[in-house]
Amino acid sequence: KQAPTADAPDFKKSTPSELPMLSIFQKCIDLGQHPADSKEERLRKSSLLVMSWPFALAGLVWGVLYFANDLIVPGLIPFTYGLLSLASIAHFSVTTRYTFFRNSQLFLILILPFMLQTSLGGFVPGSAVIIWAVIAPAGALIFHSISRSLLWFAAYALLVFTAFLINDRLPEYVNWDLNEDFIHVLFLMNILGVSMLVFVIQYYFVGKITELKEHIQEKNQTLEVQSEKLKEMDKIKSSFFANISHEFRTPLTLILGLTNKQIANPASPPDPKDSDTIKRNAQRLLQLINQLLDLSKLESGELKLDVSKNDIVPFLKALTAQFESFVFDKQIIMTFNGHSLRDDFSSDPIELFFDQEKLQKVIINLLSNAVKFTPQGGMIEVEATTDETDAEPEVVKIKISNTGEGIPKESLPFVFQRFYQVDGSSNRRYEGTGIGLALVKELIELHHGSVYAESNEAITCFIVELPMNAESLRDHKVHDGIIRETIATKMEAGSDIAIARPVATNNIIEETEISNVFGDHDRFEILIVEDNPDLRLFMKTILQRHYKVTEAVDGQDGLVKANSTIPDLIISDIMMPRMDGFDLCKHLKSDVKTDHIPLIMLTAKASRENKLEGLEAGADDYLIKPFDEEELHIRVKNLIALREKLQKKFQGEIMLKPIAANAGSVHERFLKKIKEAIEKNIDNERFGVDDLAGEMAMSRSQVHRKLKALTGQSATMYIRNYRLHRGAELLKQGAGNVTEIAYQVGFNSATYFSSCFHALFGYTPSRYQ
Repeated sequence: KQAPTADAPDFKKSTPSELPMLSIFQKCIDLGQHPADSKEERLRKSSLLVMSWPFALAGLVWGVLYFANDLIVPGLIPFTYGLLSLASIAHFSVTTRYTFFRNSQLFLILILPFMLQTSLGGFVPGSAVIIWAVIAPAGALIFHSISRSLLWFAAYALLVFTAFLINDRLPEYVNWDLNEDFIHVLFLMNILGVSMLVFVIQYYFVGKITELKEHIQEKNQTLEVQSEKLKEMDKIKSSFFANISHEFRTPLTLILGLTNKQIANPASPPDPKDSDTIKRNAQRLLQLINQLLDLSKLESGELKLDVSKNDIVPFLKALTAQFESFVFDKQIIMTFNGHSLRDDFSSDPIELFFDQEKLQKVIINLLSNAVKFTPQGGMIEVEATTDETDAEPEVVKIKISNTGEGIPKESLPFVFQRFYQVDGSSNRRYEGTGIGLALVKELIELHHGSVYAESNEAITCFIVELPMNAESLRDHKVHDGIIRETIATKMEAGSDIAIARPVATNNIIEETEISNVFGDHDRFEILIVEDNPDLRLFMKTILQRHYKVTEAVDGQDGLVKANSTIPDLIISDIMMPRMDGFDLCKHLKSDVKTDHIPLIMLTAKASRENKLEGLEAGADDYLIKPFDEEELHIRVKNLIALREKLQKKFQGEIMLKPIAANAGSVHERFLKKIKEAIEKNIDNERFGVDDLAGEMAMSRSQVHRKLKALTGQSATMYIRNYRLHRGAELLKQGAGNVTEIAYQVGFNSATYFSSCFHALFGYTPSRYQ
């Protein structure tokens, strides 16, 4: 049901009338055509007529020429041929019997030169050789089959060969005593006649070839346009299916997770907050399913209106009031007809015929979008007015406008297209499927109304226009009555109307920065990066019993917090505003401060391509929505276990000994750089964690968290143990006494050196030496 676009050419079928031919000639070659004929059949008929007409007319002219020179018998042959040919054409134009017409014409054309040659006494006096030359190619054009063309040529060759055999004997039986001037004139007439035949045939078929080329070119252009449209549609559909998958899997994750939580604890009463979350997400799923079903019904023409005449003002006011709590949370000002929702005001009634349920879906969709796209502290205005002009019937205008970024001018014509999203990227700021506004447009047009959008950099306005008379809705069920069920009652029943809570932003949820990174080392820290607040809370509730949990509301926020806290593990969604999970993963894995942190990708995109993209970006594991509590625990536990194994490896003596090594992994290269910095300052007793952080171009807390994650040791302990291992090497080599070696490796006290040495190796330095 899409309107033709400006860039899509409207190609019409090519017809022979489009060729540069005289209209009379066109009528002549259109004889015998039938409306049911295929394009191929039309071409066959016109091709035969193109050849038949010139031959028939030439036969009449030649006959008259012979009659003028008292050649009655030779003149009768072409003249009779001309009459028979015209009769065959007339018969064909009436009966449209192509096969009889073809066979009769080919017989006449084939026999004509033979009869002329015979009647005039040979090739030269009859000039038949000139006519013979054009018979073979002209006749072959009629057949669209190689085998039939070969049969035609065989018959032609047989007659030519026969004419050749009897040519020398003809003067003995036929001698008209033709004078030389007549033979020359006859020769000239035959040359001109045959040339004209060839030209007419060539003119027609060149025109056909030109038409065919143009048709092919137009087809190619059409195919190119269609190919681009198909590519664009495939891209839009792929984006839609990815988005709808995300929209379904996130609520399912919460519903299944919280349900399993209640099942696992039958003795405990359900948490009211959990029940509210389950209900809200179930309503969201129901809303999505109903939108898809409505679109399907609209497309098949099965969706009908059930209209009644009501005052639309209280209807709109009640719907708008349902959003009061949501706009309050975001500190948004919302007005209806210029008044605050909390004010007691009255508006003039506006009565019209409309389907309450269908229009409710329209308004809910538009208001949900307005709330979602309005920033904190913004404004939403809802207005209902009437508009009457001399040229148009009275209509009611419903305007829903909101402040915010606005819709780009180039996107305005497409916002009501199915599956279209102004921001279709995986890191778009707001979730959505691209079917809400398409459904709005379809439902309004079902009311014989219209909807359009206006936008600038600061304000976006959606305007709905509905006719106020019932005449335009006569095809639908119309009855008198009042609003049968209040909007509030339908909201409480939770039928198919679910207002999605706005996605949390940094302005709403803020985490307290951890000032002391050295505290709470006994618990691993996990950073959850997820833009859906319900899902983020669900995962936090699961994990916080065993781990220290930090939250981030999107990829950009997650990157900042990952760099500041250096968590032990990150769980990140993929489709998030500002920065998606793939970009977050690439940033983390390309930074020496965070490249060691294991990362679990949390996504609704379960395809192989998406998994490969995530793994290529550096993700350590994939968790597909919906998931349960046990699966989340196991995946986190496994990655933490791998971290502990990595720590044990790096705690080994080989990594602490100051020996050269060609480190392969990024973690080994990092530790090698650490060792080089300590080795360079081994005898500097004042070289500490701050100095090491300066050498590594990192903060003190980042160096500490990184070393703690890789080796299980704090930065201070790592520097001290490195000095002790260097001291052990010097003691083995007999490089001096204990006191001298203590000072060489940066200890300013031999006693402290001995105490630390004994704690690490189990021997005093002297005993070890």
